[in-house]
Amino acid sequence: MSMETQSWGDASIAVEPTGARGNRSAGHLKWSELARSVEIERIRSALSQNGCLGVIITGAHGVGKTSLGRLVVSSLGTASHVIHLRSKNGGEPTPYNCFGFMLARLEQRFLASPTGILQGISAMIRDDAGDKDVVIVVDNPMGIDEMSTGVLMNVLATGAARIIAIAPNVSDLPADFHWLLQDGRLSEVRLETLTRQQTSEVLSAMLGHRLTTALVSTFHTITGGNPMLLESLVSEQRLSGNLVLEGSVWTLLDEVVLEGGHGLEEIVRARWLREDIETRNVMELLACARRVPLQSLAALFSAKTLADMEDSGLLMVDDSERRWASLRLQYVADVIRSWLTVPRRRKLRSMLLGDTAPELWEMTAEDLLGYAAWTHECMEQLGPGHALAAAGEAVLHFDPHFALTCASDIRRTDLQWVGAQQRKAEAHMLLAEHCAALDAIDDVTPGQIDELDAVALVEFVSVRCSALRSVGGRAGSVSQVLDETRDRLEEFRRLGGPGAERLDEAFQQLQLEEFINKAYLGEYTDIIEALEEAAADRSPRSVGHSINCAIILIEAYAVTGRELDALRLVDQTSLRISKGPDIPGLWDHFRLRAFGAMLLSGQWRSCLRLLASGPAATPLKLQHRGAVLELAIGVANLFSGRGEKAIDSLLSAVAQLEHRPVMNLLPVAYAATAFAYGQQGNSPDAYKYLALAEQSEGPSSYIVSWAGQFCADMARRWLGEPDARERLVEAAREDIAHYRYTTAGVSLVGATVNGRDEDFILMEEIAEHRQGPLARLSGLIAKGCHGRNPRTMMDAADVAAGLELDAMEARCVALALDFARQTSDYNTTRQAQSRLDRLSQLVAELPVIPRGNTPLLTERERQIARLAGHGVSNREIAKDIGVSVRTVEGHLYQVFAKLSVSSRRDLLGLV
Repeated sequence: MSMETQSWGDASIAVEPTGARGNRSAGHLKWSELARSVEIERIRSALSQNGCLGVIITGAHGVGKTSLGRLVVSSLGTASHVIHLRSKNGGEPTPYNCFGFMLARLEQRFLASPTGILQGISAMIRDDAGDKDVVIVVDNPMGIDEMSTGVLMNVLATGAARIIAIAPNVSDLPADFHWLLQDGRLSEVRLETLTRQQTSEVLSAMLGHRLTTALVSTFHTITGGNPMLLESLVSEQRLSGNLVLEGSVWTLLDEVVLEGGHGLEEIVRARWLREDIETRNVMELLACARRVPLQSLAALFSAKTLADMEDSGLLMVDDSERRWASLRLQYVADVIRSWLTVPRRRKLRSMLLGDTAPELWEMTAEDLLGYAAWTHECMEQLGPGHALAAAGEAVLHFDPHFALTCASDIRRTDLQWVGAQQRKAEAHMLLAEHCAALDAIDDVTPGQIDELDAVALVEFVSVRCSALRSVGGRAGSVSQVLDETRDRLEEFRRLGGPGAERLDEAFQQLQLEEFINKAYLGEYTDIIEALEEAAADRSPRSVGHSINCAIILIEAYAVTGRELDALRLVDQTSLRISKGPDIPGLWDHFRLRAFGAMLLSGQWRSCLRLLASGPAATPLKLQHRGAVLELAIGVANLFSGRGEKAIDSLLSAVAQLEHRPVMNLLPVAYAATAFAYGQQGNSPDAYKYLALAEQSEGPSSYIVSWAGQFCADMARRWLGEPDARERLVEAAREDIAHYRYTTAGVSLVGATVNGRDEDFILMEEIAEHRQGPLARLSGLIAKGCHGRNPRTMMDAADVAAGLELDAMEARCVALALDFARQTSDYNTTRQAQSRLDRLSQLVAELPVIPRGNTPLLTERERQIARLAGHGVSNREIAKDIGVSVRTVEGHLYQVFAKLSVSSRRDLLGLV
């Protein structure tokens, strides 16, 4: 018998052969079954217990109670006869409304009395079921009438059937259900939405590969943790081409736009059709307006309709002063908007707003964005003032496409043209369209620039400088642009002009831009004194400027050897931000530079805590900055020596940056991934990503450029390339010449694996210019290696252990073991050997292997032996390191002879 479809509010019943539905939906249901496996098992267990009459599934609206009921029915297979019942939502209850279609099948003799009806329905259920167990599914039993309740209770009491009832709360059920619950004859299973972690697990099971953070966050937000909706959304986004597999990572190419003709629309339209006309109108209005003050909504629609919508979970009203009302689920609003015609959207807009635009000063950011979106959906243009304001808010909310749409409403002859071009440039930079950003800025004429006041001029120059730094070969012109702007401001001071009363503010903004540019170039010592003075300014008018200068000072301290000063300033600045005014972009600026300071100080766990702190990132923000977050997480784990743990985050970052190379970070992501693979001894993949890094060079700041080159050189160092050490030492000397002692010291630590005495002497000298435990570790390594002192190396290992730098600790212990053997220090030998045995379980591949009594290999022999030990063929080794196959064979002959081994497999534990 096919399932009947009735609109909401009508009594309905459906009888469906369970096996038919199971066969049709088996592939579709299996992922939801995975997400709800615990709840399904609890329900099945309850239904099989003697004395249990059934289960009540409770949970908030939209959590997936009905879907879970279907999953349970599907899991029962063909052994059960399932009856689906629904009751009316409102109005006067009709007797036997749940069993209406059965009444039509009853013989006339049963209809004469309630007792006859009870007997007739019971007999019909037994006849229809045959030998199968009967399960009655009651969705929305709150409005069930007394006569239907009586029949249902009798069927349960006689053991003719068991029940699965679905309701938001136990308190919503008729009194008879309460009694059965209290007596233990019914069991309650409370259903909660999937957590973000559960959503990630279900998506992983569905898609079978790694997932980006942005993908998980976006899908979890849209579906509200409902697994059935999650399946529909995955199918729709794969079909549209927005959800793609990049390498081994699933990622979204752009923001999710829900359009017609997909599974989600079927779900929403089915619910929409069940509602009365006024409820549909409310749903359409809220879908277009996004949110409306409850008072305004009540002026248009009946209070009863609004109350019923809130009770049924369609409508949500917040606790703010204006009591904003909105549709509770985002995807419902998105889907309804997609099917509305332009005339209908305009009619709804006129109904709520009339024919006048709201005043800008009355609108919050959310109001403005909603109004702007609704206006464009009505195929109308915004006024210049509203367009510029909306474009600015869209940039701040990481919605660059909408920012471009709003800014495009402004014409060249409008006073807002220069501001519109700035917003366009900022939007293009969010999209990593750097040349387009510069083109937008260059589309402002000199005459239009001349008309700007002092503050507006500096704001324009700030955006222009950001665009110039993002385009290859143009960063060198930034200093000249800033000098010309300073001359222009001095002219303002002499002659006066528009905005002259805000000259101090303009000079502050220009100074900040000069600091940013100097930090970009790595010229920190030129600005430290001025930064300290600006950061110490606590006057109310300089709060934003002072905190931004403190943030740049954090990086300056960290790079120039003042790591402890940097960490103290991190704590102070974090406190100032938390207690200060809400300044857009300030927290992101802080996290970016504080992360670098903590990383250079060896505080990698603090880096991870920092990345998890602050305001939660929205799906839109993750779409455009999620790659930066995942790269940072990967690099923090990588610098700690945990390359295996870093891989997932790094590959996710690569997948996103290959599509949208924000902040020109793709070369760093490639190099870091190569480093991680190198730490694991995976030379083919390490060389693959090294080649990609070399092919994708682009303009970047000093600190980003240093990080990329350091990771690439360290990857080659782990792969045994002799030239990597020279490059690291050269980089360190270049940094020393510019007083960048921290990065110089870190490079030297990497260079001195099997280093030379002159390198250790330089490393010890640099350590004296630095602060903190990482500087002490560097100094101890240099001193211990130069003096071949096992106790000093064990002290260094203790410092590394305190920082949880496992690979560095293993390096120190391995060298301590070598030195102890050479000096016949048996006590240290035993300690070091025991400690190294433990560390070898934590570190995928030891950075230094104790030589013991084995013959010393040359660097080239070690490099080739390591590759051969990991199963790389002679031909592949020759290709990777740039020599002939015959040369590789000759080196391997020497290695086999020196180590007295006969197979490549034996090399793995020796080199």
